Amino acid sequence: MTIERSSWCGPASVGRIVSVKLLVVFAAGITLVCAGSLQAQTPSFNRDLVVIDPAHGGADSGARLNDQFSEREVTLAVAARVRSLLIARGFTVVFTRQGSSDATPTTDQRAELANRQHAVACVVIHASQSGNGVNLGTSTIGSPLAVPPANTTVSSSGQTGALPWDRAQEPYLAQSQRLASQMGAALSRSGVPLTQQRAALKPLDNLMCPAISIEVEALHQTGSDTIPVWNEGYQQRVADAVAGALVSWRNQAQPPEYVPVPRPNGAGQ
Repeated sequence: MTIERSSWCGPASVGRIVSVKLLVVFAAGITLVCAGSLQAQTPSFNRDLVVIDPAHGGADSGARLNDQFSEREVTLAVAARVRSLLIARGFTVVFTRQGSSDATPTTDQRAELANRQHAVACVVIHASQSGNGVNLGTSTIGSPLAVPPANTTVSSSGQTGALPWDRAQEPYLAQSQRLASQMGAALSRSGVPLTQQRAALKPLDNLMCPAISIEVEALHQTGSDTIPVWNEGYQQRVADAVAGALVSWRNQAQPPEYVPVPRPNGAGQ
């Protein structure tokens, strides 16, 4: 199932299907769902597919880590290490950006790309020289939805019953928190100091998959020099733990019971 956040599903189209409760178009294996015409969808996962979002890129360099490295290079390097390990274990890995092209997609575009994949997990990677170890986050959205709303109908605007785009993660939040717990345990076993918190960070709120953020921070060791985030050995240590947790997660993830269709930005709350 792919949720398309496009003009095809705008209010003008709803008038053509006002008497229809559910409209699903199948083409080349892709499902296009019109927001406002749908009460809920039963989601599924591709358990062999992971989406990785190496934050920043292009004109957006992120934090300046030192005279040589900015955040966009480090996030891509860590993502590439995780990808190599996952591919060796039979996964398909989709990146939301490639290299440091000036055509780097926006956070909304990254979420849209990720949401087409039905991934068993989505991982947003950041980097910082502050802090210590890895800061692991899940969305700040409130409690996950448990049951679909009763008597959902299509309003004159065609949007009633759809989640706001900035709450698309909500049905997946419980699974995201389970994934974060398992990821945290793997990182702790690897000896990497860990902080876990809720993260107000795009595109986490827009992702329709179990989704976490990983901010790789400098590693402070008692009696030893601080290891910077651009250190290749440290990056590999983090990547080993992340990939190992995702391999275990592959057969444990459970899709939510239903997913309301996110309404486009600007369509009301």
